[in-house]
Amino acid sequence: MDKPDLYSKYSDLQRSDNLFVLDNYLDVSGWKAEDAVLDVGSGDGKFLIENLYPRLPENIGKLVGSDCSEIMVNFAKERYSVDEVEFAQLDISSQELPPNFENGFDHIFSFYTLHWVREQRQTYDNMYKILKPGGDMLLTFLASNGIYDIYLNMAKNKRWKPYSKKEYIAPFHGMKNPEKQLEKLLKKSGFKCNVCKVENRLFAFRNLDSFRKSVIAVNPIIPNLPPEDVSDYMDDYVKEARGLTKITIENMNNNAEESVSVDYKLFVVHATKPETVG
Repeated sequence: MDKPDLYSKYSDLQRSDNLFVLDNYLDVSGWKAEDAVLDVGSGDGKFLIENLYPRLPENIGKLVGSDCSEIMVNFAKERYSVDEVEFAQLDISSQELPPNFENGFDHIFSFYTLHWVREQRQTYDNMYKILKPGGDMLLTFLASNGIYDIYLNMAKNKRWKPYSKKEYIAPFHGMKNPEKQLEKLLKKSGFKCNVCKVENRLFAFRNLDSFRKSVIAVNPIIPNLPPEDVSDYMDDYVKEARGLTKITIENMNNNAEESVSVDYKLFVVHATKPETVG
């Protein structure tokens, strides 16, 4: 996902879910003066600066936004730089962490990022290492979404199959009892799970054009396509979407414009690293 300008304009769905989580779950975290905060997958930096940062206590020690994409990190530094916030490149699923990150933070946030990560166990092991004893993390990411069924169906098309990869499918998509599976992973990494649940969500895009541009902003296949094929790909993508029960595309008020609504499931996780480790 390396289209920061487009993502900034067409990430209303992500912002809506992120705000839902902050409104309903932010108060589960306890705060001390000079706490250090890490946002994993801060992307273009917009949500971090405009929504998360203003809700944090005024006496936090430091706030770091991180992303695996150098393009996103540079964009965030240029567009949303403030003195109190640092942006840094970090692959949360890497085998090696920057030494200054280990035991360096009291709180971790991650919004709409971890469904892109295949190495789930390594990721939670890393988050455990990053947190100080007694630290906590609040995470939200997709458990399942009809867009992944579109990817799977389009992978059967000879034209698009060479660009399709199984790692583009969210790790828990189609899984029975995903909460139990995720909670097992978190406990294996050493966490105490306070909240691990799936929220049923529904989002209505303004129109079909907004839906298409939102897809283009995050779809991992599109950057690999020849530019002249993108329009055809998106036409086929919308055709597949029309055939899914979890995605509804219909005319609005009997005019030519169509609305798009998506029914999906969202993980919400709050977990704590024990005060005494060992």
